Amino acid sequence: MSNVNVISRYVGAGTPAQGTNVMPVTLLTTNTETLINNQAGNPAVIYPQPTGQFTSTTFGNGFDGFPIKVRAAFKVSNTVASSTAIVAIYANQVSTTITSGNKLATVTSQSLGGTGSTSGVLEAFIIWDSVGQTISGYQHGYFGTTLLAPAALTNTAVSITALSSLNFSITATCGTTGKSVSFYITEFVVETV
Repeated sequence: MSNVNVISRYVGAGTPAQGTNVMPVTLLTTNTETLINNQAGNPAVIYPQPTGQFTSTTFGNGFDGFPIKVRAAFKVSNTVASSTAIVAIYANQVSTTITSGNKLATVTSQSLGGTGSTSGVLEAFIIWDSVGQTISGYQHGYFGTTLLAPAALTNTAVSITALSSLNFSITATCGTTGKSVSFYITEFVVETV
């Protein structure tokens, strides 16, 4: 649910042609990690906005040293045998090729039955340091019956050299190849804390 702290936001939609800040359903049948796309077919990337007024990289400008939260809410359904589903949040994802070293947070569902369905939330609470050019923070969430207790980020060595590189994307993975798992990302958002 959007609130006054929201900086940038995408929402999910079950049908095409819902707008530019919308992510349609992603159907996966292999276990290849896949970037979630926006309505136009490009990776859904969110930025702390507006970046134009934050051009200096000294402490206290822009989002340097200020906590922000990146959240993904989602549901999945499986229609072929059993499989898990995996959702991850990445930072500084600049192309359609996933940069594994930029993964911040990830959560895996319990095993979904042949007609299983479940939902979840994944959050990364982070602070960007423009001098160290890194992100620090923690992740937490849940996916069906799987609880992700607060833990260190998956990777704290993500290099963010400028505010323009402070962006986030989301991926989905079917835990087992040869399955049919639909990912509905209901919300993908960056908020101030």
